[in-house]
Amino acid sequence: MHAAAVMTGLLLMGSATPALAGDLDAQPPAADSTAPVTGVESDKPLDEDRPITGEVDGPTLKEPQSSSGSHCSVTGDFVHITKNVKNTMSVKYSTYVTNNKSYAIDYSFTSQRSGTTTIGASLTISKELKVRWLGQIKAEVNVNAAKSWTSSLNVGTSGKVKAHSTVTGDYGIMKENIQGYTATLHGDCSVTNKRNMTVWAPYREGWEIN
Repeated sequence: MHAAAVMTGLLLMGSATPALAGDLDAQPPAADSTAPVTGVESDKPLDEDRPITGEVDGPTLKEPQSSSGSHCSVTGDFVHITKNVKNTMSVKYSTYVTNNKSYAIDYSFTSQRSGTTTIGASLTISKELKVRWLGQIKAEVNVNAAKSWTSSLNVGTSGKVKAHSTVTGDYGIMKENIQGYTATLHGDCSVTNKRNMTVWAPYREGWEIN
């Protein structure tokens, strides 16, 4: 099954903001309410690593256990995760709505552009290493991590924007970010060719509302 079909349209929405107390009398009655205001496509550059609200770094993970001078039966190149760091969003569509009225209004956002995010690293790595990293991330950090993820079109969200303020919405693909290294393990359990790097893999898509 195509990755984009999994968990499509998960929303990361901020809480709706009610009208200010002083504006309550200015709000029209329900019978006169209008349809939600549609968001306007933003012309700002799309962010490949937009911070996700509430994300924090995880703990540092243990190093592989091996003793110098002992015998290691499984040798060769390997990958190891040292830290699960803050996830980010690869923004594929950005929109906003500004309310110049003296009362709160409803808004409606719908994703109008799509894009693809793939597994990658801060250093150039081979396809084989990407496969190894993906397997390690799925096993130790996030079972939903994928090799590639294409965002969906026409995924909507809605809420309220208070008087004289702006609400922005970014729709994109969340990236699982980890720090780690590749290295070579030898028969005497010594480790060489260590290369530290940051690796990411897409795992979900949705809205971030601010």
